[in-house]
Amino acid sequence: MITYITKNLPGIGGVMRTYPEDFIVEEIPAYDLINQGEHIFIEVTKKQITTQAVVGELAAALNIKSSDIGYAGMKDRQAVTTQRFSVPAALWPLKEGFAPLSVSEVIKPCKLAERLVIPDNLTFQLKILGLHNNKLRTGHLKGNRFTIRLRQCVPNWPELAEPIRQAIMTNGFANFYGPQRFGREGNNAEIGLKGLKSGKIFGPKWRKWLIISALQSELFNVWLNERINDGLFATAVCGDVFGKLPQGGIFYSTEPENEQPRLDAFEISPLGPIFGCKMFKAKEEALEREQRILDRYDIKLEEFKPLKAEGSRRKARLKIEDLEITSVEGDPVFKFTLPSGSYASVLIGEFTKTSDQNVSEDDDTASE
Repeated sequence: MITYITKNLPGIGGVMRTYPEDFIVEEIPAYDLINQGEHIFIEVTKKQITTQAVVGELAAALNIKSSDIGYAGMKDRQAVTTQRFSVPAALWPLKEGFAPLSVSEVIKPCKLAERLVIPDNLTFQLKILGLHNNKLRTGHLKGNRFTIRLRQCVPNWPELAEPIRQAIMTNGFANFYGPQRFGREGNNAEIGLKGLKSGKIFGPKWRKWLIISALQSELFNVWLNERINDGLFATAVCGDVFGKLPQGGIFYSTEPENEQPRLDAFEISPLGPIFGCKMFKAKEEALEREQRILDRYDIKLEEFKPLKAEGSRRKARLKIEDLEITSVEGDPVFKFTLPSGSYASVLIGEFTKTSDQNVSEDDDTASE
């Protein structure tokens, strides 16, 4: 259960994703293309199909392996999403009369598209963007832009939504993991705990990762809930691990009074625990808070080692700079940007104050 940082402000209710067009996601790429290299980058806009379905369909159309295709993150089915994919240039079929692409050759996107055989009858829109040396991999993005429409909100939603928006803009966004992290039945973390105690999680590699990460995500959410409930969401604690914003080094501090001004200015954020066998540990009071959570679940960090779950840290508090709310046919439409790893469903939950947000397991609007 997530504790809203705006818990004292009434919600507007509403239903998310009545139609795919109510939830629009656009990837923000991590780097620009250089018009040369080993991989062709394409932009795909899809609706009512998963990212994995796009990969499978594209692989079949190009007669290549699904594993040859790269992408930065999964996108939800019940949405209109735009994201990048990469395909090895050497494997993309060329039109008759064109020589194979050279890695050193510099070629503009329009000229590149003229050489390539573009598959017909795809269930998604495809655009040739250009070339790069890198294969796209998970996390190769800055974040996502969202445009989300809620329906069936309370009639006075405008007067209720604005104080919530102001509170988030002032105090920050609580970077919880969203409900889709825990599976359709919501019990992946429970399965993960059993697997941790036994040292085994059965199934393919991707399922093992899904299950153990659900447990790690639940423990992080518990930690963040306690920070909020104890009035420490925006307060430095002795021994906290901090990260510089937006992206920067990790450090800990036993002098919270020195870090508080930087925390107030959104220059740094506390980093919550993604528990694992090699996690960067907190100290002093912050370590005691984390240890109490492990004790409650009867978990020892070394138990993560057989499952190869090394652990990490996650930013707990983020600054949202572009949160806008407009009205379309009487419904609120939210526009905002989140960094890689953050969940739109969590931010919208601050406004709706409802647990049913019509999210699905394949929704990775976090794009980790």
